[in-house]
Amino acid sequence: MGRILVANPGSASRKYALYNDELTELACLHYETDDHAVVCTMQVGESSEKVSTNITDIAEAAHGVEAILRDKGLLSDENIEQIGVRIVAPGTFFTKDHRITDEVISALEAARALAPLHISATLHEIKILREAYPNLPIIGVSDSAFHIKKPNYAWNYGINIQDADEFEVKRYGYHGISIAASIATLWNAGKLPPKVVVCHLGSGSSVTAVFHGRSIDTTMGFSPNEGVIMATRSGNFSVDAARVLKSRLGLDDNGLDHYLNSESGIKGIGGSDDIRELIKNEADGDHLAHLALTTLIHTIHKAIGSMIVAMNGCDVIVFTGTVGERSAILRKRIVAHLEFMDFILDGDLNDATISPEKLTFISQKAKSRPIAVIPTNEAREIAQSVIKITNSDDF
Repeated sequence: MGRILVANPGSASRKYALYNDELTELACLHYETDDHAVVCTMQVGESSEKVSTNITDIAEAAHGVEAILRDKGLLSDENIEQIGVRIVAPGTFFTKDHRITDEVISALEAARALAPLHISATLHEIKILREAYPNLPIIGVSDSAFHIKKPNYAWNYGINIQDADEFEVKRYGYHGISIAASIATLWNAGKLPPKVVVCHLGSGSSVTAVFHGRSIDTTMGFSPNEGVIMATRSGNFSVDAARVLKSRLGLDDNGLDHYLNSESGIKGIGGSDDIRELIKNEADGDHLAHLALTTLIHTIHKAIGSMIVAMNGCDVIVFTGTVGERSAILRKRIVAHLEFMDFILDGDLNDATISPEKLTFISQKAKSRPIAVIPTNEAREIAQSVIKITNSDDF
């Protein structure tokens, strides 16, 4: 049986997963930077282990993936036959999945300036994968496709509609693969109510309203920089304020883009893009760390409120993404302002829920609407899309 390799290059991490054609996950590799070193965690079933690597640059992680899988006996007589890659890019073209061709790469190159953090990482990843597997199909899976059925009023900015249509300046939204995975988890557990707010919190963060399984609105728009403030991204930012920064700091367009995407967010306010470090510094009396965290939480509160209004209510709140799954402290501080909506944490359950392996409820059963923590499974969603596309008549 052939194997499917899923590559998920994020803005601050690299994730790989190996699946069979029955969508059973055989292994998962997660590369991230910890204390300026690249570390790899490998999970096989319920077993997890640290795997040593010689990688000094996280962008080169793909080079060693197959060797690790073969060394661990996960690829013996089998071979990787299909590859799926997450695509985060603005434009109508990228609201659909595509087999990676020279045309698709050209389209990504043209869009690189619009979402440089993700597209640069994706292009680099695709380059490595095409060199390593020149004869294998590589499928680019859209991170915006889940939002394609948003109502038309949730797509538009307040600009001339003809200009918006001609230049494709629309609110595409992202994190769609993660949100789809969370909704599928609720559905499979028989726990999917009509109105769901999904908080995907990580290096990139978004809040999405899902009504009867369909995206109604989401905080990210034309680019992944829009919405709540994030690890290094400013979130919503006035174009007039951007012009002031550009002028006063002597920045060109690329410099301004780098400033707003890589030097802003909680890093710009508190000096670190790591939630754990900011929480520690806050406890030690660091005023700027406290300001960064409270500003972040404030923007998330506003986002959740807008999504609840967009659906005229909310039946369940979901936390997913690296921070959403791991930070009990952040979840507690977010939910503290939602008690008027009957969302009340169970403190013990919340504190005990750190990187859960399955759907976990952290709300008070007798008093609260459901609050769920769902480990995001973007890889399975990507693998499923790969199978669907490669089995289609158009492939």
